[in-house]
Amino acid sequence: MKPLYNTLWAVLLSALSAVPVNAQKQRVEYFWDTDPGIGRGQVLQRLTSSADTITTELDVSGLTAGIHKLGLRALNDTLRSATYYRQFYVPAKEEKIVRVEYAWDKAPTLGKGSTLSFTEGSVIDMTKSLSVKSLSAGMHTFYIRALSTNHHSATYTRSFYVAPTPHAVEAIEYYFDTDPGIGQATRMSAAIEGDSLNMAFDVETDGLSDGVHHIGIRTLTDGTWSATKVRQFLVRRMVENYITRVEYFWNTDPGQGNGIAVDIVPGQEVNVDFEADMTELPAGPHTLGLRAQSGSLGWSTASLTTGTEFEGWDVLQDYLNSLTDTEDALTTSKYTRQFRNRDWQAFYVPFTLKYSDWSAHFDVARINAFYQYDDDEDGVVDRQVLEAIIVRPQNGTLKANYPYLIRAKSKDTFSFNTGTQQPQEINSVSCSTVEARYTFTGNYTDMKGLKSAGLYRLRGGSLSIPDSDDEVLPPYRWYLSIDDLGNQLDPAAGAKIRVKVVGDETATGIDDVLIADEDELVGNRKVYDLAGRRVNISADAPLNSLPRGIYIINNKKYINK
Repeated sequence: MKPLYNTLWAVLLSALSAVPVNAQKQRVEYFWDTDPGIGRGQVLQRLTSSADTITTELDVSGLTAGIHKLGLRALNDTLRSATYYRQFYVPAKEEKIVRVEYAWDKAPTLGKGSTLSFTEGSVIDMTKSLSVKSLSAGMHTFYIRALSTNHHSATYTRSFYVAPTPHAVEAIEYYFDTDPGIGQATRMSAAIEGDSLNMAFDVETDGLSDGVHHIGIRTLTDGTWSATKVRQFLVRRMVENYITRVEYFWNTDPGQGNGIAVDIVPGQEVNVDFEADMTELPAGPHTLGLRAQSGSLGWSTASLTTGTEFEGWDVLQDYLNSLTDTEDALTTSKYTRQFRNRDWQAFYVPFTLKYSDWSAHFDVARINAFYQYDDDEDGVVDRQVLEAIIVRPQNGTLKANYPYLIRAKSKDTFSFNTGTQQPQEINSVSCSTVEARYTFTGNYTDMKGLKSAGLYRLRGGSLSIPDSDDEVLPPYRWYLSIDDLGNQLDPAAGAKIRVKVVGDETATGIDDVLIADEDELVGNRKVYDLAGRRVNISADAPLNSLPRGIYIINNKKYINK
């Protein structure tokens, strides 16, 4: 047994240190665990001065394994210090490990487990690979412990998963239209092993007539046929009078087959709907040529559209934008805006308006709320909806520098004498959910660069990011910016935001929803508040634990009083 090494500081009482050294028998004594009494301990060292530093080793070979206590004090014939205690641990005598045993799923009786080979020694660092072929697929538990001659360790456990053994797909067979019976269809070999089969192959359809057909396909695995998957497809053969190519050109005919191809589906009749590339055309009149090729019958005569005047690509793009974004102008005292369609448009002007200023020819709506929907409950937002409410006479004053929506009841001109204009100060308005902040900001000059900034504009009844930074947002509109607060958003939901306009100030969107009691709404359920936000509540929690209010649960209205 190794000796216990320690550094002992003997600090004598002031009264003890004041006594002359030669007149006193000063010493330090110690004991193990039980105090034998003052002056009866084992003498560690005699002192030659009033205070000494003692460094020594104590032999603990006579102590049993476990926790012990060392007592220590300084004294002379008349005085003594306080007794100081320190705990320490004596380890057990080292024993050699003679056996390591293990078992699956149930702890073995001592000495009855499966044996693992190892190199004997007092310390074992063992790495082994064990076969799990005898175990079924699923969760299992591994038990292991070590044994010496007289003792054993605790039993250690680890859980692990055994994956299913992949099955080999032995064959594939398919048929057209009529099932000849399992194992009787056209067979293909497929020595493929895995949990799933993903392969491409060609099938011969020469014997099939034109029209809709069905193909059935199934696989053979471990002697068992799978269910039959059936899919529809269309057979359409090329005949001499099928149109196989359509092409166009500008101004000068480059020759048959040398025009710009149009993407079509070959057939006896072809509907052509395409966007001709005009990026290289200068301003002025141009001629568009269009022709088709039909099998061995050759090319048709080119159909020419002449005298069409384009003022250049940029001007044409501005014109296309104007079909949605209307023209407007603001002079010193008059605001005029021309509407070419009946879409909802963003509206943001630096003056107030009364209901009578617009109600005869226009509808105006105020922004109310943003809703986010997780339709499949996977933690990802699938839809986003901006809700606006039609402004009615009782609340019919529009604030200056505030975002609204406006729609012409027919193609019309909005003209209003503004009088003295109010300052054109931008007023950003936030409309937030628990997951994101939606901010509507007005503009009083033409704006570009919305795409690079990730800003949304209102076009064609929905909010979306422009296709390019070349698009212009005219003045007296507003744009939307989104500050993501950490929600997970499906890319499709973020690309376009639906705009929903409801008919009156009191509409909540749930007036036509039935009122349900709690007994009808047990089990799996979706709980939303009136702002469209999902409320977290477990399936078995009582609904009366919700805060007081109105909720939508499984498409029914629930009122917690």
